[in-house]
Parts: sequence; C-alpha cells; structure tokens
Amino acid sequence: MKLPSPSLYSFADQEGPSDPSVYGSSPIWRCEQSGMYIVESYTLVKEVLNRPALFSSKVSLALMDPKFPAAEAAAIFAEGGCAWARTLQTNDAPDHKRFRSLVDKVFTTRRVDQLEPGIRVTLQSMLASVTPNQVFDAVESLAMPFPLRIISEQLGVAPDHFRDFKRWSDAAVRAIGLGATREQHLAAARCAVAFQQYFIPILADGTRRPRGALVALVADADAGAEKPFTTSEKLSLLHQLMIAGHETTASTLATLLRLLAEDASLLARLRGAPLLRRQLIESVLRLHAPVQGLFRVTTAAASLGGLMLPPRSLLGLRLGSANRDPARFSDSELLSESTKTIAHLSFGFGMHHCVGATLARRELEVALEVICDTFSHLRLAVPPDNLVYTHSVMTRSLTALPLIGVFHGA
Repeated sequence: MKLPSPSLYSFADQEGPSDPSVYGSSPIWRCEQSGMYIVESYTLVKEVLNRPALFSSKVSLALMDPKFPAAEAAAIFAEGGCAWARTLQTNDAPDHKRFRSLVDKVFTTRRVDQLEPGIRVTLQSMLASVTPNQVFDAVESLAMPFPLRIISEQLGVAPDHFRDFKRWSDAAVRAIGLGATREQHLAAARCAVAFQQYFIPILADGTRRPRGALVALVADADAGAEKPFTTSEKLSLLHQLMIAGHETTASTLATLLRLLAEDASLLARLRGAPLLRRQLIESVLRLHAPVQGLFRVTTAAASLGGLMLPPRSLLGLRLGSANRDPARFSDSELLSESTKTIAHLSFGFGMHHCVGATLARRELEVALEVICDTFSHLRLAVPPDNLVYTHSVMTRSLTALPLIGVFHGA
C-alpha cells in the first residue's frame, strides 16, 4: 500500500501546493522571493542538524518573516507577561544543555512505562463516546484530545482548561508556519500571555502543583547557584513542551486513522501484530512527517552541497522532502521491508532530537492497538478529496476526519 504524497505550502511560489518528493534543480536552492536557502535532501538536512555550531537554531520570527510586527508583539508581552526566553527549540549549546538535561529526566523509558496504563485508559474513555455506525470527527474526538490530555496532565493543567491550551497552541503554530497575518501574529502573542498568566501563580505556589507533574519539576528547577532558571525561562520551556507534546502525535494519529479507513484489510492485518503496528507508525512518521520543516541560520560563511552560504543565511530544512529522498529511501511503501529499519528525520537529529519521541511513539502504539481491538471496520464519511490539511511550511495535519466506525460484535 502506498501513502499519498502530502501537499506542502510551496516556498517557490508561496501560493500553491507542491509535492515534497519532487526536488528542485538541486537538493539545496535559494528561494529568490524570500532569500531563504531550501535544503531538501536527506544527507544535507542531516548534515545541517549535526553541525549546530555552524547552523544555529537561534532563529526568530522577525528573521523568518519580514512582516512580523515585532514592536506590537513586544508591547503585548510587556503589558501582560514577559518576553520568551530561548530554551530548547531555538537555543544552541552550551545553554541548550541546561534545559535539555532537565526534561531528559522526565521523558525516560521508565517514566513512559509508568504512564502507559493511564494512556490506555484515556483513549478507551474517548472511544466509549463514539457512537457505532454514525459519523464522528476523528480529529476532534480522538486524534487531537488524546495526546493533548496526556501532556496537559503532565503539565498539571486542570481538565476544564484543556481546550484553552489547544487554542493557545494552535495560535502559536499558526504564527510560526509563515504566511501569518499581522492579526494572527498579535493573536498568538495574546494567547502566549494568557498561557503565561495561567502558569505564573502555579510556578509561584507549590500547593497548586500536582505532585510529580512536569510543571512541579520545572518550577523547582535550579541550574545551580550561579545560574538558576528564571521565570521567563520556565514559562518558555512549559510553552514549548505543551506544543511539542501533542501536535506531532495528533497529526500522526489522524493519518493512521485515515489509512485504516481507506484500506479495509489494514485493521485485520494489524490486529495482534505489534511489530507490524510499529512498522506502520514509523512509515507514517517518515512519509507524512508531522513537522514538515525546521529553520537554521549560519553563524559564519559555510559550504553546503557545493553552494557557498554567506553568514546569517536563513535555511529552511524540508523534513518532509528529506524523508522521501530517493537517494536514501527506495520507495514509498507503508509496510515495505526496504523501509523497515531506515531512520527518518521526523523527530529531528542530533542535540535537538525530539525529547518527547519515546512518549509519542508509545502513545501511537497504544492508540493503534486499542483502535484495532475496538473497531472491526472504519470508513471515510466523505470523499478523500474533501479532506483538508493545514496550510503551513512547518506542520502538516488534517483539520478534520469524518469517519464511520463499526465496533466488534456490532
């Protein structure tokens, strides 16, 4: 079974979709409109990610988007919150290690093992609300709230605020996807301030933090007497964990559900076959990378793919394209033996490899197992061409997925 090529917001014309499996004239090329260097091959994307001293992660919205209303956004933060600090995603060594060392203690295999029973119960409770043989939106009722609830609970968020966190997260993702309007950028700033105002009193008052929750670890974090974490750094770290903790999992789970609905034989093949389920998950992560792109900026003149880049050159790393590089991957088969053990770049590489990758994989494995055991059949309630994906250079996810499910024994 082949996975359809995803649509991707095109750097070339900024207007229409392009297929990330189709290269330009070179695996690295310069977009004349934006001035950005687009890196598409697996080898070059991995090289950039593996050379953080030369290809810095210290990228800002102002650098990526010349229309970003920096002064207006700063005023919103100054009035109600505090400016974001660089912690994980947009930080470099050695400071990056301060934050990475902290969160690495949370997303260990042992901790994920402890979370698994709760992950399973969470999904089962959500599936219990699905009415057999009636249309339900699998994004709205399963794919999105499932990982959102898991990470929200880890952050110590009360259930009645889960939707607020989703709204705040969506605003942030929309702003970094390029092409956001002035109003969307300012809305993202206001949502960020609302996020900060929610957590500032929790960070200050230990009685408001659930014991063992991720927010408690961040609140008590101390990088040593000489350089303790600031409130701004703690808030920024929590904000990044909120977004990264559910966006990629939700996107991948929605794609898996679409595939199960489009291939009537897939559910039966996966049922009772954990190794096959893991292979499918890795194939979907590769072929439908939930994070389609990352950005880097050169710290000095650099040579990449035979092209000389000036200092302060902005690079757009196309993970979706690199994961389909024909020089690295032989085909686009979902369950092909040739793709079974080849590493993809959907969780990044090197020092910025996704800290929550272990949790995301476990959530997807549990979800796929429970879904296979719950449904005997799934089918799309709309034609495939009616499905809509987000329009962004950063992320790719279904906006809705109308399905009809038949339960076992029904």
